[in-house]
Amino acid sequence: MFTELVEELMGLDNEAITERFRALELDRRRVDAELTAVVAVADARGVYGDDGHRSIKGWMRANANWSALDVASRRRAVALLETCPAVGDALLAGRIGCCQLAELARARANPRCGERIVDVLDVLLDHAEHLSFEDFRTVVRRWEHLADEDGTLDDAEANHANRTAGLHEVNGCLDLRASGGRPLDAAEMLGIFERFVEDEFRIDVAVRTELHGADAPASLLPRTDAQRRFDALAKIFRTAASMPAGARAPEPVVNLVCDVETFETLLARHRLIPFPDDLPLTDLARSRCETDSGIVVPPEHVLQAALLGHVRRVIVDGNGVVLDMGRKRRLFKGAARVAAKLMACHCGHPGCTVGAHYAEVDHLDEWHRDGGATDVANAGIRCRSHNPLKHRLGLVDRRAKSGQVVTFRRDGTPMLPVGCRLPEFEPDDHDLALQITASAS
Repeated sequence: MFTELVEELMGLDNEAITERFRALELDRRRVDAELTAVVAVADARGVYGDDGHRSIKGWMRANANWSALDVASRRRAVALLETCPAVGDALLAGRIGCCQLAELARARANPRCGERIVDVLDVLLDHAEHLSFEDFRTVVRRWEHLADEDGTLDDAEANHANRTAGLHEVNGCLDLRASGGRPLDAAEMLGIFERFVEDEFRIDVAVRTELHGADAPASLLPRTDAQRRFDALAKIFRTAASMPAGARAPEPVVNLVCDVETFETLLARHRLIPFPDDLPLTDLARSRCETDSGIVVPPEHVLQAALLGHVRRVIVDGNGVVLDMGRKRRLFKGAARVAAKLMACHCGHPGCTVGAHYAEVDHLDEWHRDGGATDVANAGIRCRSHNPLKHRLGLVDRRAKSGQVVTFRRDGTPMLPVGCRLPEFEPDDHDLALQITASAS
């Protein structure tokens, strides 16, 4: 039967396949909302007792053969929808997906601040609909840090106190495990590791190009991604062992990005500047207190880094435009590219997760076509594949009032996830996008 289904789908054109996928995803969201409602009713009625189950957990395991992880996730979802039925409405209408539901349910289960999620639910639901899941998850983490600053800082210190690592030989193979540390430790180590992995990838690309030409497929790379990551780790150890005594690593390895309101409030809290008189409400989508790779850090760690100068601080305004780069500030002497990359964590093409470190800086308003300025406020991020593809496909980027960048196809249709409504633009800006796509065609 499955073979026949695959054959049926193979007979569809590309557009029909995409539409089938989007329709099935909407169905999945509706079913997930209904499934959660059924579990909630079964629990409230005590249906599980009919077959002798002692709890709803046993009933779910018996009837659906779910794992303990599935059961716990569904119970968190039930608790969320009982407290916040608007989340169920959004899921049933298809405006948010199952992963957004799970992230909200996880935050609702936070024992220190979860009950306060109702105060920002409308904002979080809007971001759940319009942001990529990775960016939405970062927004939720920001809210948790703001809602429970003391607890978040305590958690960070506890993770640092409980840090551990082990390196062992098991049957002639390497077994490496490490956990704990502060968010900055994680960001620094991950950044170093990914840069070594990128170096190994470039080595493989050079070998493939020499043997098979520049247009050879990725399958002809001499190593798999997993093999390159292992070899990168080995090179980190060998490089460290070969470093002369007293050698210093290049700085900064990690950039901390913080919005100006959060930074000024942090300075005022420690009586380093007067407390602002007109402190604006925090916009969770534009508020930032994280590494350039998107790891959310406690604000106190940003202050420590700014005072010690160990990590470069980067201050952004309400639109995410870089205002200050600390002691390394050379914004108009070659660092505009660095500043632009610090405004995003990944490639701006919908669905792409290539990190900004390995991407290129692009114009939102095209330099030649739109007369766009070459400055940080007009900068976007595209990876090496999607930057030229944007021009070949005639794609147009437009920034909505919320700050979200929407990509329009050549025919003027937006590249948005299924169920996501088009955000509000400045007057005539959406029409301008459509005019540009029409002229590009």
